Amino acid sequence: AKYSFDDIVAESSKMKIAVSQAMKVAKTPATVLLRGESGTGKELFAHAIHNASDRKHNPFVSVNCSAIPESILESELFGYVGGAFTGAKREGKKGLLEEAHRGTVFLDEIGKMPLILQSKLLRFLESKEIAPIGGTRTIKIDIRIIAATNMNLEKMVQQGDFLPDLYFRLNVFPIFLPPLRNRKEDIAPLIHHTMKKLNQEYGRIVQGISPDALHRLTSYDWPGNVRELENVIGRAMINMNIDEKVIEAKHLPPLIPSESEDFPHETFTRGSLKNIVSEYESKVILTALKRNNWDVQKTSQELNISPRTLYYKMKLYGIKATR
Repeated sequence: AKYSFDDIVAESSKMKIAVSQAMKVAKTPATVLLRGESGTGKELFAHAIHNASDRKHNPFVSVNCSAIPESILESELFGYVGGAFTGAKREGKKGLLEEAHRGTVFLDEIGKMPLILQSKLLRFLESKEIAPIGGTRTIKIDIRIIAATNMNLEKMVQQGDFLPDLYFRLNVFPIFLPPLRNRKEDIAPLIHHTMKKLNQEYGRIVQGISPDALHRLTSYDWPGNVRELENVIGRAMINMNIDEKVIEAKHLPPLIPSESEDFPHETFTRGSLKNIVSEYESKVILTALKRNNWDVQKTSQELNISPRTLYYKMKLYGIKATR
């Protein structure tokens, strides 16, 4: 496991509660269910819990239940004996659960696990034994399970898409990770944390962010959460000249969807690609102009176009100042 609790930025009260809960449960053998939107840091928490547990010197095995094709997920998790199926290795193969013996298994996107495998996982959680595909003997395994999901498991249970008994086995100690839009106090420290990390990767010496740029980032809702913020900071640093040390608004890529209520999270109406792109571009320009109090010079710098081009596009889309 790569990360510890020192890698988690938590200035907001909601995030401090989540970290406190994770630190407490790390010292126990309890099963943990990490709940939160995509990009909120569920894998980071799983690593930190493992590294703070008495299993930290043993394996940490991460399994993305949606990334592995359903046809091979069972053999990946539980392993198989030689000749179990066409294409199987002659000597058989250990499953990921067995590979993690005495360690931790992180089951990411557990809500995407097929029902047939849910029942096999449930049997393992109840018996602490696995039966490799094609095998006749069971293998006793000692592992701690940390699962994660961004799905509504309770609704899935009601609809018959998730086994109730498995839900109760996994939901022993749920930890809810708040979306970034609900922990805006963490944005500034997250930016500095990301800059420090990327300075090492990119060989840069970026030291800060301007008030204008920070205002743009704290005004945004971050549907992609921390992962999206890290991506935006990375792109901004790439846009900077090698001698620049402060991220300015002009370095930031366009934020999608918009930062204002005038440009809500929406799907655009159907039509030709040209019309959809034009509609989107006009909304990006209108939002940027309002954010910059209709200052064409500032807006053109932010959008990385010339004032002449901005005036042309305003005329093209019929955008007029409404100050």
